[in-house]
Amino acid sequence: MSPLIDCVLQLLIFFMLSSTFASPKVRIDLPETAISSGTTQNDSIVVTAGTDGGLFVNQSPVSLEAMESLLRVELGKSESGRVVFRGDKGVSYGVFSKVMEAARRAGARKFDLAQSPGEKNEGPNGK
Repeated sequence: MSPLIDCVLQLLIFFMLSSTFASPKVRIDLPETAISSGTTQNDSIVVTAGTDGGLFVNQSPVSLEAMESLLRVELGKSESGRVVFRGDKGVSYGVFSKVMEAARRAGARKFDLAQSPGEKNEGPNGK
């Protein structure tokens, strides 16, 4: 009976730890697109913007003023130099523009947009 309890305890610890790493800090509603964007890479730096004005770089809260310096540090660790912007569809274009400018000044070589896949339309009439 003791080995069974040990096994269940280890599984419990594993699921508790893995669930804390998987949950995002900011809940956002990504804009939908018909094209699936494969924007997940291991060494990408993810900038998340919520409608409440919160900004995060790889799930670390950051202000817009400090974003460039933090991105410069993170881009120094990244081989691809890729920044992925995850913004709620209610985020203003001005926030996106400032984040993109900060990433460019920090040395980002690629800048991608995260989108959630929507319905697939073949043409303008959906045929």
